[in-house]
Amino acid sequence: MMKKIVFLFTALLILGLASQAKNIVTPNGDKKVETAELATINTTSLSGVVLDNETGETLTGVAIRFEGSDEVVYTDFDGNFKIDNIVPGNYNILSNYISYSDNKLKNVNVNGQNNVIRLVLKKD
Repeated sequence: MMKKIVFLFTALLILGLASQAKNIVTPNGDKKVETAELATINTTSLSGVVLDNETGETLTGVAIRFEGSDEVVYTDFDGNFKIDNIVPGNYNILSNYISYSDNKLKNVNVNGQNNVIRLVLKKD
């Protein structure tokens, strides 16, 4: 019984410590930052919509990520996406979707408060 209590306490402690660090996206890739340090870093967000180039319809489930980052977000049912905690800078944005050509949007300047892009994908 004592081993179970110690194990449970240790697991809760580890989970608590893990929640103190957050991922932010930097021009050089992902970086884990402690919550206290995050307050000193100016971050922004990037949102957008992904569309089919022929029909103009929005695409659901498109994978969006910054080049050099492993963190991926997916478009929602309306083709929208949002990436938070981005350090301002220039980024290459990669997108891929089944039966569509992979897309690379180069040198996107992510700065300020309203960073909105529109990605148009072409069928293979």
